[in-house]
Amino acid sequence: MATVITFKKSSTQNAVPSLSDLSLGEIAVNTYHGRFYTEKNDGSAAIVEVGSNPASFTINDAITFPTSDGTSDQTLVTDGSGNITWADQSGGGSYGTGNTFTFTLTGTQTTISGNDDDGQALSYEIGKEAVYLNGVLLQDGGVDYATTSSSVVTLQANGESGDVVCIKTPKNPVAVETSSSALTTTSSNQTILTVASAGAKATKVSLTGVHSTGSHSCEIVMGNDGTNGFFSQYGDVTTTGAFLYDVSTAMSSGNQLLRVTPANTNTTFFMVYSRLPASKDGELTTTATTADQTLDSQSTAYEGLKYSLVATHATAGTHACEVVVGTDGTNAFYSQYGDVLTDSVMFSLNTSVSAGNTNLLVTPVNTNTTFYWDVSKRGE
Repeated sequence: MATVITFKKSSTQNAVPSLSDLSLGEIAVNTYHGRFYTEKNDGSAAIVEVGSNPASFTINDAITFPTSDGTSDQTLVTDGSGNITWADQSGGGSYGTGNTFTFTLTGTQTTISGNDDDGQALSYEIGKEAVYLNGVLLQDGGVDYATTSSSVVTLQANGESGDVVCIKTPKNPVAVETSSSALTTTSSNQTILTVASAGAKATKVSLTGVHSTGSHSCEIVMGNDGTNGFFSQYGDVTTTGAFLYDVSTAMSSGNQLLRVTPANTNTTFFMVYSRLPASKDGELTTTATTADQTLDSQSTAYEGLKYSLVATHATAGTHACEVVVGTDGTNAFYSQYGDVLTDSVMFSLNTSVSAGNTNLLVTPVNTNTTFYWDVSKRGE
């Protein structure tokens, strides 16, 4: 008959033997977790865990890992003394809060370029990208992929239909600079910019028109519902005392068009444009219309904050705007501008200060509204 060997044991959740429970070389088991324990002695006796479901995880008596999960987009950081903890990623060189380009492949291919699933044109600084295939980080330098230009990634092996390629870059808003040729006529609604609208429900444009008589600059936020285009124009500055153009927008073949009607012939237009939010620093879906729900919190050490905010809803459409927030450490103040609505107002904003943070608050008009935003910080 087989001999059954048993160890000292406990079925109590989280129970751990003490030194008085074990002799050197003896093993005990917690049957609730399936964790094994033994005594070690390197001149100092201690109980150590050797199970497959450890309550804690230490490597070589030198590196101790956290015992719980962090929050979305946090990373593991070390204090240089063997302790590893979850921490929020900082801007500049951090991929989690930078630009993310996602391409779902529809066939066998090695070249990744053009607009991603959200209609965002791939653009990155070579050497500062991180490329993932189906969630696995690829090695650069021609091992798994090559960076042939700042708008192309070339896989060394074929990607297959259904594969997902994700390219992350440090936190620098994707801004594409372009300029039109001089418009030689004053014809109405001449197209000067075409933006792929798939997934990109709002676009910020800094526009300057130049003529021999002077210049006219403004800011524009465009949005669309897939069928119709909308825009908000603000911050107009003209050196001539008169506007040099009128602006309009339209949809064509899935693209949103920015159009102008110049006041004079031979007017040249210069633009810098980016998707809103340019880099997604936060996302929240509100399931209720409760007043003053917290969208974002930043330390009051930052005396000024600027947000690009986009709200989307399944039936109510899109509402985009920009927000500037200031604080004196006790109170917070804000200015909201550039609102573009594809239907009607979808939210109202507020601010507050609590626990050393400046809070951007939102009251949605509808349940199940999703908010996306990026934030730039000033004055620390």
